[in-house]
This record gives sequence, structure tokens and C-alpha cells, in this order.
Amino acid sequence: MRLAFTDGTAWTGPWMSVPAQPDRNRRSRILQALGMPGGDGMSVNDKTLIRYYDYLVENLQLPFAACYPAATTPAQIARDRCTVIELLDPRTTLCDEFDGLFCRTRKQRFIVNLPLVELSILQQDRNVQLIDDYAYWFWHWRG
Repeated sequence: MRLAFTDGTAWTGPWMSVPAQPDRNRRSRILQALGMPGGDGMSVNDKTLIRYYDYLVENLQLPFAACYPAATTPAQIARDRCTVIELLDPRTTLCDEFDGLFCRTRKQRFIVNLPLVELSILQQDRNVQLIDDYAYWFWHWRG
């Protein structure tokens, strides 16, 4: 694709790519989720996973559509689509700093527990930002 001015003249100047701007509010949303306004102790551990779980339980809208593993084509989306029906409490179920929080999903007639961080969210709704913030925190603050 060539860039042109409104009079049809082609752009001859230098080309440069502009990187996407980072989400400047992400850190404050993560701190809010962890209940840590100062930003200390953001590392992923049993205590912070429980805090994030409590935040997500209050804010996620269940059920929601997801894909596991992450799909790149419409055929993969159709094949790997699942519905997240419950977030599993880390106080009573498997949860660690390697896999993070787990959720219960339904895929056709099967019920499967999966790491929340491994899902790709299909619907463009509020859940996307919540899960993206969780995944960002989980991948960037693991010990």
C-alpha cells in the first residue's frame, strides 16, 4: 500500500512504524484487582492468586465463550470453542504460580478444568479486559 496526499501525490518521505501504545491504565487496574494501591507485592504467589480470584469472581460475567488452545483460524475456533462456566476457588482446588487460576469449562458434553491464562476469549466484552489484565499480571510478575 502506498500513501498519497489528497491531490494524488505519492509520499516520498521516510517510512517509520509507530509501535502500539501500551495500556497506561493496566497497572492501576491490576493493583485494584490485587487490593494493593501502593504497588508493593505484585508477584504471583498463593496470596495474590487468591486476591485476584476474589476480584474476578466479583467482576467476570459468566458464562462466556473462549477457545482452548488459542485459535488462529475460523475452523480452529469452531473445533476448540468452549464455554467458561465457573472460576475455581484456589483455596480448595489446584492453583499455583506455574499454572495460575483454573476455570471449569464445557466443551460439547465434556467438562474440563483449564488454566484461565491459557484461554483466548472470543466475545468482545468486559471479560476480555479482565482476562487480559490477569494474563498480563500472571506472565509478567511470576517469580
